[in-house]
Amino acid sequence: MYRAVFLDIDGTLLNTKSQLEEETIEYINRLQNKGIIIGLASGRSLEASIIYGNRINCSYYVTYNGSLVFQNKKVIHDVKIPSKIAYRLCSKTAEYGGNYIHFSYHSSMSNNPLYEEDLLPFAQKADNILATNSDAHRITILVDPKNSIDIMKMVQDEYAFQEGSRIEVYPRCSKWTGIKSIIQSNGIQPKEVLTIGNGINDIEMIESSGLGIAMGNAPDYLKKKADMVVEDNDNFGVVKALQKVFML
Repeated sequence: MYRAVFLDIDGTLLNTKSQLEEETIEYINRLQNKGIIIGLASGRSLEASIIYGNRINCSYYVTYNGSLVFQNKKVIHDVKIPSKIAYRLCSKTAEYGGNYIHFSYHSSMSNNPLYEEDLLPFAQKADNILATNSDAHRITILVDPKNSIDIMKMVQDEYAFQEGSRIEVYPRCSKWTGIKSIIQSNGIQPKEVLTIGNGINDIEMIESSGLGIAMGNAPDYLKKKADMVVEDNDNFGVVKALQKVFML
């Protein structure tokens, strides 16, 4: 039996209007009442995850794509992009006329704080580029696609993925490495973990968990990696998955 469930947020837990449906909350609470751990695993920060986590009484957060993990409000896993790489990435982005946000723990800074106000914590204006010469949990970059190749070459040993003109850079980690820190501290085996996601950064957790489920709105390459594919996020995919697996 599965003892823990980890859910991606955007495109999985939330519908396309970024809403968390009451029916989804109800089914998650029913699992929690049975003693099953429910955790959120996202590229978001804690501040951006806890908005929805509070509604499902969540105590387990895999944030910044696995680089910073919280269990009952305590940090149990913490890895960062080295300051030297963070500085190079932000400097080159600014040189190309692009925008960056440098995230670290509960704060962030940017050369243009207003360009992505949906990302929390809201960015403060960087005093100067030298301010980015510090370790980071995440760096979000928006740059002209013609310059993105140069930026990606500078990532080195970190993890990055690109969606159009947007580049997301994280430490060499994944949602699954973050999940492992939680299940190990709770005596749970990987085979006892169920994961649900819809994006490129969900691949490892879907491949490594006991049961990996892809949403109907996931790309085909993720669906091929999954053990099960359910309805999309506008048709209660998470609820349908929980119903099938736990026979609620």
